Amino acid sequence: MKKTKLSCLLAMAAITCAPTMKAADVATDSLVQNYMRSSLYTILLNSEKMNAYYEEETKNGENASALISLAKSFKSTKSDDTQGSLFSLPSRVFPDIEIPNQFNDHNLQWRVLNFDSVAGNVSDADLAKFAPAKKKGVGFGKLAKGAVGMNTQGNENNEYFDKYAQAVINRFFEDKNIGAGLIARWYDYSDGAQHWNLNTLMDRGSYNFTADELQKAAEDLNLRAKIDQTAFDMVSNTYVMAVNLRFRSYQAIIAESAGAAKAVGGLLGGSTGSLIADAATVGASAAAGDGYAVQAVSYLYRLVWNDDINQKFAVDIFAKNASLDDLVASGLCKLEFVGSEKSSAQVRQSILSNQPMTMLVKRATARAIDEAILKLQNKHEEFRTVRPIIGGDGEFVYAAIGTKEGLNEKDEYEILEPQEDKDGKRIYKKVGTVKAVKDGIWDNAYGALEEVAENPNATDAEKEAVNRGYSKFKGKKGDFRGYFIRLKKKK
Repeated sequence: MKKTKLSCLLAMAAITCAPTMKAADVATDSLVQNYMRSSLYTILLNSEKMNAYYEEETKNGENASALISLAKSFKSTKSDDTQGSLFSLPSRVFPDIEIPNQFNDHNLQWRVLNFDSVAGNVSDADLAKFAPAKKKGVGFGKLAKGAVGMNTQGNENNEYFDKYAQAVINRFFEDKNIGAGLIARWYDYSDGAQHWNLNTLMDRGSYNFTADELQKAAEDLNLRAKIDQTAFDMVSNTYVMAVNLRFRSYQAIIAESAGAAKAVGGLLGGSTGSLIADAATVGASAAAGDGYAVQAVSYLYRLVWNDDINQKFAVDIFAKNASLDDLVASGLCKLEFVGSEKSSAQVRQSILSNQPMTMLVKRATARAIDEAILKLQNKHEEFRTVRPIIGGDGEFVYAAIGTKEGLNEKDEYEILEPQEDKDGKRIYKKVGTVKAVKDGIWDNAYGALEEVAENPNATDAEKEAVNRGYSKFKGKKGDFRGYFIRLKKKK
């Protein structure tokens, strides 16, 4: 199939024609959603063995009585928190957490994986192929153990998870044919007479192909190529993130961070403040309701999709109306490992809040996942998303990103002009850089709006920040409506 130039005019038409944004208009503007973006499927690696370990970690650590008492007080007063262990609560709320809006929701039917069960069936060959190589020196488990008084069993449990994680994930990919399932969702596979269609592609793409255009594409090679190129651009940015969620004492995570990461800023939900290290301060914090945090250990994978695979799929599967079994048998759909990260967010158990523990943990869980995404984007440029610039006045530009995406006034963002290369692929040309205005950052962290509403002492500035709907940037001057913004350097 011959490729042709990919025009950006249709994709940008709605954005380019938009008027300069007023503050009141930006938050609800449809342009926030109308752009091509990467797609994400999230799965939970649920390990009851690890949940039990972290419960023991809390019981055997410093200030155990204060933490356990705090947990019991919430369980006894919040009826929806009485089902199951508090330490498995993040796993129970996970399926209800939405995919961040910087991605298309590409979830498949399998959301929760029984890690312990799969690990029990992992072969030595799987371990040899996927288990990470052992590194010299002291790991997180030993450092945390030494800091909070855990026994050697805790370290063994951590090593158990690290040892089996990638083998378990890849076994899941193979057993459930996840690669083929991701493609099946892109092309709306069904068991009917016509197996594949372009409805999802049309819905997500920047191009609004009409039924008439799709019909004409059978004879119009240029139009066919444009549709296929749009598909390629989106499908090649499909990711899977597998997450293990850990409900832990705030104290243990701080000790782990202080010992193993030298207090790297942003470990605790983006906070760069000093880390609490002494037992007395942690005890006071626990008594005030800040005794727990949700930690997310994440593994990111990307669907392998290149020109050759795209061509074979178009010719051998789509054009021939082949079955899903044929796609699986073709071996075209594979996933490759991108990277791994660890992140955390506190469970804010303020005495001013009347929210049940389930809601507080859900909020912390979502924020820990957002922080994991941010860390992965910082390290892996291909995972960074572009967001449309949705307004500007020549002096400032506006984009619908904020604290949820880790935005602060020190970070540098690129302004990107959408173009196409000689093969018709979308590319982005950097035309300038900007930084966020300190008092113009949108607080869009998960649950931030509700958190401010719960706090009778919330300031006018805090209320304004959560209702803003966009962030203001300064630097490169000009009218950049129709352009995009992307993180360049995190500071």
